Amino acid sequence: MSSNHVFLLDYFRRCQKVLSSIALGAETQDVFLQLQKIVESMGKGRIASVLYLDKSAKTLHSYVENDLPGLYTDAIEGVEIGEFIGCCGSAVYLGRPVIADDIQSHPNWQHFRELTDKSGLGACWSVPIALSDGSIFGSFAIYSHEKESPSNDELEVLSMAAHIGSVAVEKSLFEAKLKFAATHDVLTHLLNRTQFELLADKMLSQLERNQLSMSLLFFDLNDFKEVNDQYGHDVGDKVLVLFSQVLASEQRESDLVCRRGGDEFLVGLTGTSKEGAEVYIHRVRNNFQIEQKRLNLTEPVHFSVGVSEAIPDAYMTLSDLIKLADQGMYKCKKAMKNNVK
Repeated sequence: MSSNHVFLLDYFRRCQKVLSSIALGAETQDVFLQLQKIVESMGKGRIASVLYLDKSAKTLHSYVENDLPGLYTDAIEGVEIGEFIGCCGSAVYLGRPVIADDIQSHPNWQHFRELTDKSGLGACWSVPIALSDGSIFGSFAIYSHEKESPSNDELEVLSMAAHIGSVAVEKSLFEAKLKFAATHDVLTHLLNRTQFELLADKMLSQLERNQLSMSLLFFDLNDFKEVNDQYGHDVGDKVLVLFSQVLASEQRESDLVCRRGGDEFLVGLTGTSKEGAEVYIHRVRNNFQIEQKRLNLTEPVHFSVGVSEAIPDAYMTLSDLIKLADQGMYKCKKAMKNNVK
């Protein structure tokens, strides 16, 4: 067996161990730390770096700790990607490996030469970390104190490390989606009923210990079936999403909002009396009417709401709070229909 084959086989086996750690639940950042050590061991004076892309700002940021000089890492933190921005910025922008065997003479580094000279960096090889949907997560790079080019085998190992890193990223993203889907409503992205009740029970227990009040609001969109019948379910879904966004925009970090099902929604307001809940309802009612103008409905959609309150020395169970608020909602709905008549 040739020395090249021995080299690749050794690194394939080491990378295979990292794949096993991914399967066993290793954190994504720990995976990249393992991969950095593997690619650094290919030669003396090598330093690996993993950057992730902020897609909205189109900037690169350090994803895990590395051994690059602090002067350099601080200076490039948040650098914007571009066709001729170093190796990492260019690799992410172009979606392909970018090699600079001599940083001082490579055109991509003309604005960073003084910085890299002070940092003692002679070469940089960077490959993009590409996900299966074609998007770029970031870059995986090797820096060297010497001016040198990677061998084909070294470049293959670096590319393999980037690919394994992408597997860890995608596994993490998939698990996050599964967790979100299990606890949130698919359409509105609010909490689902089960998760709301779980968190609201915990909220009630904590509020009772601290002798604080809580208001529970039960919302129902009036005559929502007519919206679906008149405009179609696509528009009906837009109304539900819009109402959800209005509810969420008015909540505080400590509050809970959920889609209970259909056109029914629950809101838990921590440390809030019925009077405070009425203020919240007033804001929601006004904002919902304003936001609906974007949907071009011939008639605005209204809602009915009931409120129940858990107060110190008179706490009710969550089930009783929901039942009481539900009854209040139906009274509100009946009153609104009578007013229309």
